[in-house]
Amino acid sequence: MIKLVATDMDGTFLNSQKQFDKQFLDIFFKLKEKGIKFVVASGNQYQRLYQKFIPMSSNMIFIAENGSLIADGTKVLYKNTIKKEHVQQICEIFEKLNDCFIILCSQKAAYVKNVNEAYKDVVSTYYCSYEFVESFEDIYDEGIMKIAVYDPKEDIQVFLNKVIDQLPEDVKVVTSGNMWMDIQNKNINKGIAMTYVQDLFNISPEESMAFGDQMNDYELLQSVKYSYAMENAVDPIKNIAYAICPNNEEQGVIQTIEDYLKNT
Repeated sequence: MIKLVATDMDGTFLNSQKQFDKQFLDIFFKLKEKGIKFVVASGNQYQRLYQKFIPMSSNMIFIAENGSLIADGTKVLYKNTIKKEHVQQICEIFEKLNDCFIILCSQKAAYVKNVNEAYKDVVSTYYCSYEFVESFEDIYDEGIMKIAVYDPKEDIQVFLNKVIDQLPEDVKVVTSGNMWMDIQNKNINKGIAMTYVQDLFNISPEESMAFGDQMNDYELLQSVKYSYAMENAVDPIKNIAYAICPNNEEQGVIQTIEDYLKNT
């Protein structure tokens, strides 16, 4: 019997307009009635995720920033931050590169330099709590959980190849699509965060279901028995999945959950 359902957001639960079918409202309350926990597992900011699901948010678990922050409704359960000296080192590396920019993500807000304010629409799409600042110097002590890198030319692998050998040993890089890569500590990912949640509520992998589409969902899908790759997922995700479900434009996550509920 399933006791936990987890889903990635962009490219998985959300369509290309960053929306989900309102049919999910009924499905969510059916999950709640059955005592099945619903977990949002995303690389996105906690505040944005919470806002997206109001008024259901207080009854959801959020794995935000690729696992660097875990919250049960409004209660923060766990936070993982990058060493200050490593954040400074990474910022210095990317300041030497053109055509991409970085976002420093703390629990409080996401920070972007003023010189990149032309990309405000992009930033506001992924972050609802953000600030444009002149310098990152005053931000380092705030506790940075993730550094996001955005490439408007949609060739993020080019930048990854340029910096991968220069990054601190304690951090890792995960790409998400062609425009983003996330840098955070090696000792955290969505799968580790999922295991934390499973242990907290005494739920086994055999009692868990999860959905994903990109490489930052790899460990998440490995942490559950019933792992679903979206039809639009990258091949490595499809290769490890328990099954393939319809794509995000067809609301494949909602369809699959609904089918499960009908058969139990």
